[in-house]
Amino acid sequence: MNREELEARRVVADARTAGDLFGPADGSRRDGRREFRRLAALLHPDRGGDVGAFEKLTALYDEWRAPAGTIVGRRGEYTLGAAVQGSVSVVYSAVSETGAPVAVKVPRSASPFAQRERRTLRALARFTDDPANAWLAPYYPQLLDTAVVDGGRHVNVLSAHGRAQGFVDLSAAVPAGGLDGRDWAWIHRRLLRAVAGAHAAGVVHGAIVPENVLIHPEGHGVVLAGWSFGSEPGDTLPGRIASRRDLYPPDDTELAGPELDVYMLHATMRLMLASDERRQRAFAVGCMQTSPRMRPDAVGLLDEYDDLLDDLYGPRTFRRFPYTVSA
Repeated sequence: MNREELEARRVVADARTAGDLFGPADGSRRDGRREFRRLAALLHPDRGGDVGAFEKLTALYDEWRAPAGTIVGRRGEYTLGAAVQGSVSVVYSAVSETGAPVAVKVPRSASPFAQRERRTLRALARFTDDPANAWLAPYYPQLLDTAVVDGGRHVNVLSAHGRAQGFVDLSAAVPAGGLDGRDWAWIHRRLLRAVAGAHAAGVVHGAIVPENVLIHPEGHGVVLAGWSFGSEPGDTLPGRIASRRDLYPPDDTELAGPELDVYMLHATMRLMLASDERRQRAFAVGCMQTSPRMRPDAVGLLDEYDDLLDDLYGPRTFRRFPYTVSA
């Protein structure tokens, strides 16, 4: 670690407010942006930087660049509330002019991630508009509106799936020792359907990690969120979430495709399950072959996973999930 990297760590550690790093909120956007990029280059985990320092840096930058209290979209105006940090965006709980809850997703930079998400969600909407596929619609967020904020950042307004609606991301709901296989079973069955549906619609998620899986513990609902890396089969993957690199296939050059999603879904499954869930964990490993051609497709896994559950647990019964969402 060189002197410049050490100094970057110290500066971020000492910062008490966003202004300490980027200047006053009404100051030069260009200078603040330049300073963020300089520090991010020194601290980024992909370069061996400090993860904690990088996360603090991005959180303070998000705070500094936060839009004013409202965002004006093409279809309406949205009042922003609490924010959650995502991998490439900040997601705000918000309400529309009519009082309807929505999620407003604001990217940190003028990157193509928002446009990717739009294209992907529109493809999923066209697919689920077919009455034969309508039952899959609840598994995906809805794109409700779009906007542009300072710096040319494209904003997406999405259906709300936050704590107020009874949802929580999977990483927050898993106990320290991992999930009981019976609790994972309903989540995985729904995720397989969501992933199979996306592939039938001709799109790839590209970032199936616990933070992008929203579950409704009481109603046993699942929403596959986080479509900023959405792609078509054969595309170069637009990026990888640095903090979740262990959930991606080992080949950094693997293209976007259904096989990538299958690998990531089952890497997440293995991570979420308790260590003594040997048969379900073995099922997950069997779907994580190094060669993409050796991995099964999501549709084929639907019956195979149900057979495993029948063998393990017999007839299905409703089991209360051991987590309660508090808004």
